[in-house]
Amino acid sequence: MNNPPIDSAFVTTADVQLNLFDLLRKGTAELHELVERRVPVLREGFNLEDYIQLVESFLGFWAPVEERLSRLDTLRSPHLALQSRLKCSLLREDLLILGRDPDTARKCERLPRLDTFLQGLGCLYVIEGSTLGSQIIARRLNEKLQLSEASGASFFNAYGKSVGARWMEFKHFVSASVKPEDADEMIEAARQTFLCFYEWLGTTSAIVRRL
Repeated sequence: MNNPPIDSAFVTTADVQLNLFDLLRKGTAELHELVERRVPVLREGFNLEDYIQLVESFLGFWAPVEERLSRLDTLRSPHLALQSRLKCSLLREDLLILGRDPDTARKCERLPRLDTFLQGLGCLYVIEGSTLGSQIIARRLNEKLQLSEASGASFFNAYGKSVGARWMEFKHFVSASVKPEDADEMIEAARQTFLCFYEWLGTTSAIVRRL
């Protein structure tokens, strides 16, 4: 069903934000849920070795994805502050603290297309959204494995107390940069990011098959 035409004279940033992010959420909900099932931090029996394998899997995906995002000149706006949103270094630090060499982690080769501004934002929607959702995982890691930001869980504690503010900054940037009629390309990039990550987790993490 086609959306009714929008009179741009009466559209506010808040309207665009609500519409666009509602479309993103609905368009990726099924794949988002599938990925969550392959991050079994909340399941009983999840132990430290499982966690280390999971961090290695995340690094294997985050590293090449962030490398591609960094190549997009269109994402270099100071209002987005892309470099401050890249978290591969946190995963590497966590592995070093946990006694593993991050350079031995296998890298994912099947990645989403990241050739345009909208594709980059679609991918970042997944990455930044995962950071927002990681607060639940961070609490679980602290409760069950006594892991904190300083002891091997910095990735899941990214942004610290500023996580909500950073998410709102991202939403405001997207809403000011993307027209509603351009949403499809961004949604498809987000879907492909979720799908590639889902498939990657299924091939790299033994805990996904065991738990």
